[in-house]
Amino acid sequence: MDLQEKYLPVFDVSKSEQIIINSPADRVFPLIKDLDFRNSEIVYWLFRLRGIPVPKSLTMIGLEKIGFKKLEVQENREIVLGLVGKFWTISGNLKKIGSGEFRDFEDKEFAKAIWSFKISEIEPSKTKVITETRILCLNAVIKRRFRNYWTIISPFSALIRREILKCIKQQAENHSSD
Repeated sequence: MDLQEKYLPVFDVSKSEQIIINSPADRVFPLIKDLDFRNSEIVYWLFRLRGIPVPKSLTMIGLEKIGFKKLEVQENREIVLGLVGKFWTISGNLKKIGSGEFRDFEDKEFAKAIWSFKISEIEPSKTKVITETRILCLNAVIKRRFRNYWTIISPFSALIRREILKCIKQQAENHSSD
């Protein structure tokens, strides 16, 4: 079972991006696991414009400090992050919860989101990375509020996903040529 199916099999919104990286999967996966996009001005400013508290370092650890939770890792295959909040509000009202609490979280005032990275080897030195964002709104009122928010924010969310994939590709391909 895919991890995203395990943590959020039912959802209201799903958007994904993918990239082909000229590097083996065992080199690509650690870059995803440690996720370092601090050199991306685009991600930094999109986080700032959204009102998301920008962590001191735009890394996986920084994301966890602002509320993202690494739910599960399947080595060299998939990583899933979870986030609970009122994303449509100015502050986002991000709620820090443990990975064990995520699936059972049911406070109807919030929405749940996962952000997954899945890799597959195309050939020994070529890897496909897919990142997907899924959101589940926990009641009809929240769903309407979220849909209004998503209409505005979705192009920027896609830009963040594409930019992070580009950062991973640059790091992996630069590392491969060392």
